[in-house]
Amino acid sequence: MVLTKIRDVQRLPHLAALKHRDYRFTWTANMFSGAAMWTFIVAVSWLILQKSDRSGDVGIVTFASMIPFLLVSPIAGLMADRFDRRRIAWFTFIANGSVTAVVTTLVIIDSITLWHLVILTFVSGSMRSMQEPAMASLIPNQVPQEDLLNAITLNAATRHGARFFGLLVASPLLAIPFIGVSGVLVLSVVCQVAGTIFISLVRTRSTGDALAQSGLLRSMVDGLVYIYSNRMISIFILLVAFHCALVMSNDSILPVFSRNELGAVDGSILGYMVMGFGAGSLIGTVIMAGVRDDRRKGQWLMWTGIISGLTPILLAFSPNAVAAIPVCALMGAAQSTFMALTTTYVQTIAPDRLRGRISSLYILHAGGIMAFANLGYGFTADVFSSPPILYVTAILFLGFLSAFGITLPDLRRVYRTGRAMA
Repeated sequence: MVLTKIRDVQRLPHLAALKHRDYRFTWTANMFSGAAMWTFIVAVSWLILQKSDRSGDVGIVTFASMIPFLLVSPIAGLMADRFDRRRIAWFTFIANGSVTAVVTTLVIIDSITLWHLVILTFVSGSMRSMQEPAMASLIPNQVPQEDLLNAITLNAATRHGARFFGLLVASPLLAIPFIGVSGVLVLSVVCQVAGTIFISLVRTRSTGDALAQSGLLRSMVDGLVYIYSNRMISIFILLVAFHCALVMSNDSILPVFSRNELGAVDGSILGYMVMGFGAGSLIGTVIMAGVRDDRRKGQWLMWTGIISGLTPILLAFSPNAVAAIPVCALMGAAQSTFMALTTTYVQTIAPDRLRGRISSLYILHAGGIMAFANLGYGFTADVFSSPPILYVTAILFLGFLSAFGITLPDLRRVYRTGRAMA
């Protein structure tokens, strides 16, 4: 009876890719790994604020976790094109589980220091920057062409769904004194172990055809030259850069915002805020997956950009957690949809021979900018408090967005028709 119901669910059009065994295990592994990552991030962020009382220290650790996407992503993409992607993914799952277990042990025995966290989160971020291209490259080999778009959409949904479901469990635990941060870190280890088990069940072997003699530097230069010589792609990269720098880089200031502005006494409110981001992002991604009309895509790009700029202002002036959490959900929906649309446009314009490199450079721009922005905002919040950072950067983003819309005819055409041409 249960198996029959599961098969009926898998026949739903929105879940078509889940009927394929290896994709189903990969998807489940991604969901557990994402839940492990988000519970780890929230627990560690609150722990640092508790121990040092400095938002700048949260910024340092956030920087350490994000900077690998700038430093390691190009190498990781090349590895995913030269070696067995399943083995790369399995290795990164094992490594991340080990890092989380070490952090958990040090927290339980009360021996953790800031520099332990900096080193360990850098290792964890490096593993995740290797994991993403390997998993993304593995999926097209697990499903037939007719289910590929569905598989990619469902895989993207795991990032947001994991943030929601992981924090749905973890947030109440942070409010229980005898569980708290250490208990949530144990939960993170359990999720990572579960993900490792599922990725171990995958049988698909997949290796790219990158030539060993094609040097990393030459490959990256080819991608960079194309990005900055193609007017339309450079516009989208510029939009993403300002979006990531000005309205998405708030990981380092949310802990102190939840404590000082919303009256949090433990990490649960921070957890519920991150859960709100996840819920909104999941809903936004699912709705966006159903949009087929080009003109509507252009309109969505414009409006999600505007909402991405307005919601941090609303968050900055939220009087309590009850008001802040729905705003976080709206922020998550707008930001995830805006990023999904820019990614889609870049992938549509890019030639197939350069698509992988352009995708890695897109991630490199976004991850690198967010790493440095989080570092700067963390220290700034110690001086000026967190609300001014939220509303000043949001106003700047709205200003840049308006200027781009006025001065760039190509962008106005995308807003109007939904079509981006190289």
